[in-house]
Amino acid sequence: MREMTTAALVLGASGMIGLQVVRQLLDNPAYHKVYAVSRKKIALEHPKLEQLLADFDSINALIENLQVDHLYSCLGSTQKKTPDKAVYYQIDHDYPVKVASILKDNGCQVVALVSSMGADEHSKNFYLRMKGETERDLTKVGIPSTLLFRPSLLIGERNENRLAEDIFSFLFKGINLLLWGPLKNYTSIQGKDVASAMIHASLKNPQGVHIYKTSTIKELA
Repeated sequence: MREMTTAALVLGASGMIGLQVVRQLLDNPAYHKVYAVSRKKIALEHPKLEQLLADFDSINALIENLQVDHLYSCLGSTQKKTPDKAVYYQIDHDYPVKVASILKDNGCQVVALVSSMGADEHSKNFYLRMKGETERDLTKVGIPSTLLFRPSLLIGERNENRLAEDIFSFLFKGINLLLWGPLKNYTSIQGKDVASAMIHASLKNPQGVHIYKTSTIKELA
C-alpha cells in the first residue's frame, strides 16, 4: 500500500468529474489531504477533506500559502449557464491558469486538466479555441508534470439537467459499438472513468506535457 504522502486540490469539485475525483481521492491511500474548491458546499464529509468555498475573485486569499502536490482542474461551464463569453472564458481559462500559477509557486508538481476532444487554440469555434488556449497557457505555467485530458462526450451523474447531452448519451451507447481504431476516441465515456484515469496518471508523475484522448483515458481508468 502506497504511503499517504500526497496532498491534492480539486478545482471545480461540485461538477460531474470534479466530484468523482474528490470521492476517489478520499478513497485512495496515497493521499492524506484533499482540498475541494467550489462555489457551494458539496455533500461529502471525510477526515481528509477540507472544503474551500470560493470563486475567481476570492480564491487567491484561500490558496496563496497552500502547498499541494497535485492539482486537478475540473472546471467547465456551458454556454447556456454562462451566455456571456467573457465570463465563460474567465471560468474555463483564466481560473485554472491562475490557480495553477499560484500553486506552482508553492511547489505543486502535477496538474491534471479536463479539456475537450478537439481542443485547438487556432479553431474558429469559440469553445474549442478556448479549451486549446487553456491547454496552451496552463502548459506555460511550467508545472513539471502537465496532464491534459481530452474526453469525448461525457456521461454520468450531473447536478444540472442537460437534456441534449442526455439524449446523445443514450444514442452513443449503441454507436460506441461501431467505433473502432482511431474512431475509439469518439466514443462516449463515463465521468468516473475520466476521474480514475486522471488520478492514475498523476500518481505516475510523468515529466513534461502529456495529452490523453478517450481511448487512452479508458485504458488508464
